[in-house]
Amino acid sequence: MVLNVKELSHGFSLAVEATQFAARHKRVQTKFVEALKITCIGMAVAYALIYGLVFFPLFLVQTGNTVFSTLLQYDSTQSALALLSTRDAVDHFLTMLPLLGLDIITHARPAVFGRIFFGMLDEVDPKYAEALRSWPMRKFRWAKLKFAAQRLGKRYAMTLGASLLSRVPYIGWMVVPVGTVSVMAKFVGYPASGAVVALSVVAPGSKRTMFFIFKSLLAMGDFSRDLLKPYFSHLGAKPKQQVAFYRANESTMIGFILAFYFFVQLSWVGPAFFILAQAAIALFISRQTLRPPMYTPGATWQIAEEKRKSDSPST
Repeated sequence: MVLNVKELSHGFSLAVEATQFAARHKRVQTKFVEALKITCIGMAVAYALIYGLVFFPLFLVQTGNTVFSTLLQYDSTQSALALLSTRDAVDHFLTMLPLLGLDIITHARPAVFGRIFFGMLDEVDPKYAEALRSWPMRKFRWAKLKFAAQRLGKRYAMTLGASLLSRVPYIGWMVVPVGTVSVMAKFVGYPASGAVVALSVVAPGSKRTMFFIFKSLLAMGDFSRDLLKPYFSHLGAKPKQQVAFYRANESTMIGFILAFYFFVQLSWVGPAFFILAQAAIALFISRQTLRPPMYTPGATWQIAEEKRKSDSPST
């Protein structure tokens, strides 16, 4: 589905409204500040430990390498580069540590974020919150594991295939650009994706920017599914239904996620902004989806077939 500018704008405006509403919510404020404190303290402790256990020993080894290379007259370039690469890898790990911890918590303790979601939904639409709570949570662990394995397998196969085909003489250089056009066209259409890829071929310096945009579009889908877990879990949505729901609301969803995504990627404040986004998604759900009925034994609710409120006739 090609992204719709009007729906993108609508999603972004919903995010701004939801953020303003959430910022006035006392519980969200408390959780936001707590996350900032925990992240900052945790990062400070991690930096102190890593500096003492890794960076300082690396500094001593690097200094010794320089001294001995001068005294013994040998080329220390390779060893110096290896030490620098090790330091960069550890530094990158530290930068990603808060987001890694956040990812673990969202999967290990989803109830924490579920309470934030429902706390906000109680304020935005109490009747919606009551109806959604009445539905029993369903985890579908096997279906989720199977879906994740299939998705990872598909991505690995595509990467391996592109790597092998790119080595074919004469046409190998076209594999990655053509593949990028076909995937990116789902979001921006073939003319725009073709123009972006053509620019990266003509101006190699733009490849980094193109890769960043492409990676961000894919990551936003994963981010939105994490935020929607409380909603999906209570309505018993299987992975394929979740994907169908996302595709039906793709433009609005990406517009909404844009307001939070880049803040969440900042290591020191990312977890706090994730909490804000988790609260804000409650307003998105209340505005963009129909309220489910109160649960009765044996009832089902096909979220992929819902019509958005803005598209349904007023009653």
